[in-house]
Amino acid sequence: MRKIVLLAVVAIIGACSEHAPSDSSDLTPPEESRFVQEIFETNLYEPTELVVLPKGNKILFTQRRGQIFEYDIPSEQLRMYDSIPVFSTFEHGLMGIALDPEFKQNNWLYIYYSPVGDEPVQYLSRFTYSASGLKNEKVVLEVPVQRETCCHTGGSIEFGPDGLLYLSTGDDTNPFASNGFSPSDERPGRKSWDAQRTSSNTNDLRGKILRIKPEPDGSYSIPKGNLFEDNDPRTRPEIYVMGCRNPYRIGIDSKRGWLFWGDVGPDARNDKENRGPRGHDEWNVAKSPGYYGWPLFVGKNYAYNRYDFETGESFAKHDPKKPINQSVNNTGLRELPPARPATIYYPYAKTDIFPQVGSGGRNAMAGPVYYSDQYQGREKFPKFFDGRVPFFDWMRGFVFFLELDEEGQPTDWYPFMPNTKFNNLIDMEFGPDGTLYLLEYGTGWFSRNENAKLSRVRYVAGNRPPVLEASASVTKGTSPLTVVFDASKSYDYDGHSLKFTWDFDGEILNDSVVTYTFDEDGVYYPELVVSDPKGGKRSQQFVIEVGNEPPVVQIAIDGNESFFWPGRNVTYEVKVSDLEDEQNGEIDESKIAFEISHFQSSDQAEALGHQVPVAGGLELINSLDCMGCHKIDGPSIGPSYQQVAKRYQNEQNAVNYLAHKIINGGGGVWGEQAMSAHPDLSNDDAESIVNYILSLAQPKGDPLAGTFVTEKEEGRYLFSASYEDQGKGSLKPILERKNIWLMPYSLPGDDFDDSNDIQARGGRINSIYHGSWVSYESVDLTGIKGLNLKLNRVRPVIVEVRSGSAEGQLLGKNEIQEGENPEELTISLQGATGFHNVFVVFKKPGVKDQLIRVNRVEFLPESNQ
Repeated sequence: MRKIVLLAVVAIIGACSEHAPSDSSDLTPPEESRFVQEIFETNLYEPTELVVLPKGNKILFTQRRGQIFEYDIPSEQLRMYDSIPVFSTFEHGLMGIALDPEFKQNNWLYIYYSPVGDEPVQYLSRFTYSASGLKNEKVVLEVPVQRETCCHTGGSIEFGPDGLLYLSTGDDTNPFASNGFSPSDERPGRKSWDAQRTSSNTNDLRGKILRIKPEPDGSYSIPKGNLFEDNDPRTRPEIYVMGCRNPYRIGIDSKRGWLFWGDVGPDARNDKENRGPRGHDEWNVAKSPGYYGWPLFVGKNYAYNRYDFETGESFAKHDPKKPINQSVNNTGLRELPPARPATIYYPYAKTDIFPQVGSGGRNAMAGPVYYSDQYQGREKFPKFFDGRVPFFDWMRGFVFFLELDEEGQPTDWYPFMPNTKFNNLIDMEFGPDGTLYLLEYGTGWFSRNENAKLSRVRYVAGNRPPVLEASASVTKGTSPLTVVFDASKSYDYDGHSLKFTWDFDGEILNDSVVTYTFDEDGVYYPELVVSDPKGGKRSQQFVIEVGNEPPVVQIAIDGNESFFWPGRNVTYEVKVSDLEDEQNGEIDESKIAFEISHFQSSDQAEALGHQVPVAGGLELINSLDCMGCHKIDGPSIGPSYQQVAKRYQNEQNAVNYLAHKIINGGGGVWGEQAMSAHPDLSNDDAESIVNYILSLAQPKGDPLAGTFVTEKEEGRYLFSASYEDQGKGSLKPILERKNIWLMPYSLPGDDFDDSNDIQARGGRINSIYHGSWVSYESVDLTGIKGLNLKLNRVRPVIVEVRSGSAEGQLLGKNEIQEGENPEELTISLQGATGFHNVFVVFKKPGVKDQLIRVNRVEFLPESNQ
C-alpha cells in the first residue's frame, strides 16, 4: 500500500477475516462491531467527492485545488490520475464528480469546477475517462458566479434512476455582514451580499438544485416536471429546487426518485426581534420540485424581516404562503412559489424537536440510498438498510440512516458507527459490492490533513477482526528517541485471544506494550499487526521522525486565561524554545508569528475557517519538493526564502512573476541551478506560496510581550503564536502553534458547552427543572470570585457550582427562598483556581414544575486586573 506521509502519525489500517456471507434478509439493527472500516489513504488535501468505478477495483476522488486521484484497490496504489487548472480562491475549485449511468459503455464522467481565467463562472463538464487521463472535455452547463468575495458553492452531482443529472449550487453570497441573519443587502455595490439575487431568484442558477438531461453531443435538454416551464424569460427551466443556501451534498433514491440534500445554514445563535430567527441547518426531502425559502425563511419556514441595511430599519416578516422577492437585484419573478419547510432543522444549541442531533457546529449533508438487491458482494450491507437515507453532519460527526414514511418524514433514526470518530465526513458512496466508501475532509480548513481519509466500511457477518487501538508516546524528537508503543486497549468482539506483532525494520516484538529506542536520525515506519486465531487481523503503521525536536511555543498570560471584560489589562509574553535552533544561538524573534485578533461574535470565531481564507503557503511548500532546494533562512541548493523575500519585496509584479516561475520552472537568476517546474500546481496555490515567502520580509504582527487592553464587551479575543523551526538535515521543519481564546465574562444563557434537561432559546435558558444542569468546558477560575445569574423568572431553587461533573467537587452554592424575588443570584466560589469543567446544577427536591429562567451567566472577576 502506498502511504502518503506528512510529518506526524499516520494510521494505515487493513483488515481481513474468515467470515460467513452477509445475510441480506436480516432486518435486525446491526451491531456496530459488525462494521469494519479499512483506511486506504490518509493525508489528503481538501478532498471533495468520490466515485467507485463499475468493476469495483478503482476509486476516483477529487480535491478542491484541482487534483483527481485514482486509488487501485487490489494493488493498494494511489496515483494522481489527472488535474484541472482551477480558480481556488475563497471556496471555489473542483467540487463534484459523478459517473454517467452508461459509464461501462461510454466512459463518460461529469465534473463541476471553477475554471481559471477572468470570467467568473462554474463549469459542469463531461469528460471521457481513459487510462492516461481525462479526454474530450465538453462544457455541458455554465453557472455564472461572482469572485469578489466568498461564499457557498454547492457542487454535488448525482444521477437519478431516469438518467437525469442533478447538480447543487450555493447562494454565492457573503454571510459575514448580516450578523448571522438573512444576507439581503440591496445597497449599491453590495450585490454579493444579497442572496435574494440568487437563491430566491427564479432567473438565476445559484442557490438551487438543477435537473437536466445530458445529451450525447454534450449539450442538455430540459426534462418535464421541473419547477418552471421553459417559455418564461424570467425563469430558468433547469431549476428543480430553489431557495437553498449551500446544498453541499445531495442524494437520490433510485427506486422512489426522491431527492435529498443537506443545506448549511446561517450562524445567528439567537432569535432577534425585528430581524428574524436564529440559524438552522436543514436536511430536506423533495418528492417534487419546490421552493425552500432561503434567504426569506429558514428551518420550519421561520421568517426573516425585510431589513434596510442602510438605515437599520426593519419591516414586516416575509409570508411563507405568499413569498415576494422585492430585491432590486432580483431579475426573476417577483411572486415566488409557497415556501416549503425543512424536513429536519436544527440550530447550534440542543433542540427538543430533533434531540438526536445534539449541539455544536453544523454542516448537514445527505448521502446515497441503499437497496440490497442492487449490489453483489459477500460483505455488502444487510437488508436492514434498504430504503434508508444517510443524514450526516460534517461538523458534529454523526451519521444516521433514516427510515422515512410515505410523506418523506423520518420514522426511525439508526445511528451508524456512533463510536467511530469521523473527521469531517464529506462524501460517501456505495460500491458495486455493497460496501460503503467514505471520504473525510479532515479537521483543518483549507489545508492538508493527516486525518483526511479515503476508506471503506464492510459488513462482517462472521468472525470479526480485532479492534486495534494503539498509540505512540512521542512521534518526533531528537536522537536517541525512546518511544513507548501501547496497544493494550486492543480487543476482540468474539472473545479471542490476540497476538501482537511489532515490526521495527525486521526486529520483531510480541508484547501488547513495547518500548523501542531509535538511535539514529531518520524517518522510521514501525508497523503493528494484531491478529486472532481465526485469521482476523488489523494493522497500523506509525511514522516516527528522529533528529528534530519540535519547538515549544508558549503564551504566558498574567491572571485569568479564559475571560475578558471591558478595560481588562492583559499582560502577556510569548516564549519559544527549540533544541536544535538554539544550538546556533538564540531564537530569531522575527520568525515568531504572533497576533491578537478580535471576533465580533462567537459565531465568527467558530466559523474562522469558513471565512475568507488565507491559503496555507507554508503548508503548500511542505507538501511539495521545495525544501529540497530552499530553506527559510540559510544556504541550500537554491536561495533561502528570506533572500527571495528581500529581493522582491518592493517589486510591483512580484506575485505574478514568481508564481509563474513556480509553475513553469526557470533558472539563471540565482546561479546555474534550474528551478523545477510544478505544472500541476494551480495559479492560486502558487500565489499563496509567493505571498508566504514575501511575508518573511514584513514586520511580524503584535509585540511578543506587553499589555493589551480588551476594549470590547462581546465576541472573542484570540492570542495566537506560531513558530517553524529550521528542520535538520533531510527532516522537514516543524511548525507549532499556541492559541488562547478569551471569551466575555458575561455570557448569554444559552452559550454553554453541554446541558441536561433544559431548553434554551433566544439567548436564555427557558426551562429548568430539578436536576437540570449546564456546563462549561475547561474554564480558568483563576481570579474568579463567583458566578452571577441574571434571572428572567424567579422561583425557589438551589444552585450549585461543581467541578468535573454534576456530582463533582462543590465549589459554591446559593439558594432562592420562598417569597424572594431577586433579579440576580450570586454564587461565591471558595478557593477555586486553575482550569475546571464547570457545572451549574439546579435543584429543588420534590418539585416537578419548571424553576427559574436565566438570561445571562457571569463569571465575576476579583478585580479588573
